[in-house]
Amino acid sequence: MFETIRWRCHVRAGDRRGAGRVVGRVEKLLPCPIEIVGYERYWKFPELAELRLTSPLACSTPEHALFTTLQWAWKIATPWSLVGSEAGTPHQFEGTASANVGARFSVVGIEWMEFAIAARHEDTTAETPA
Repeated sequence: MFETIRWRCHVRAGDRRGAGRVVGRVEKLLPCPIEIVGYERYWKFPELAELRLTSPLACSTPEHALFTTLQWAWKIATPWSLVGSEAGTPHQFEGTASANVGARFSVVGIEWMEFAIAARHEDTTAETPA
């Protein structure tokens, strides 16, 4: 089950309130809420804030999860560079969009963004009665 999209982005914002306004503009594009789970100044470029965000996904198959995530991501920016897990490993997908390599963001203030989704696996190590 794919329950959550983890987002990370660099935004031009002077403080947390400004960053919250950028997130609000992103949230207006998506059919789900976005929660800020982390905020700090980006060490490399202090004029940027680094945000860690989450949004609910609730998809049961990798295909549906990736398709839904890409539909939402394309509302924020295009194009995205994608990476998937290798065959035989748990399903994980990541995408990155960056203004400095040609991505165009529909939300003013975002310079770089990534998403990550991963399947949550049930614990199969539980003891069975003898």
